[in-house]
Amino acid sequence: MGLLDNYTGIGMSPRPKWAHQATIARCIRYASEELETQRLQILSESTVTDDWNDLAPDLVIFNELCEPLSIIEITTHKELSAIIRRCHELIARFPESEYFVYDYEQCVLYEYIPEEGMWISSADYEISSRYLERPLMEYLS
Repeated sequence: MGLLDNYTGIGMSPRPKWAHQATIARCIRYASEELETQRLQILSESTVTDDWNDLAPDLVIFNELCEPLSIIEITTHKELSAIIRRCHELIARFPESEYFVYDYEQCVLYEYIPEEGMWISSADYEISSRYLERPLMEYLS
């Protein structure tokens, strides 16, 4: 379940498109081994807490205490603004976490910069996670 959608049950729609699911799979494949060496794990569509009714971002990097360190949402261009607004619910709850939103249709990644209270774009900056060695776009595209 993403930040905006309720996919409860078989056959519920609209489900994420294949490009969305492929982006999630690619990121997990490229990042998992690297994260495991730090005793971190990346999970898809996992709730941010052990409350199974909580928000479930597309990707979450957790530490060994199951605390969310990094939250990555994958979205369409149409849903971008709504997803960014919804991320602010999590930012208020987990201010120490990293936040990224990837518009896979435009191939643009956004990162929330808490010190400035704003989002930056990969069109203007190279965006990285403090938990991954390479720029985050290399894991997503």
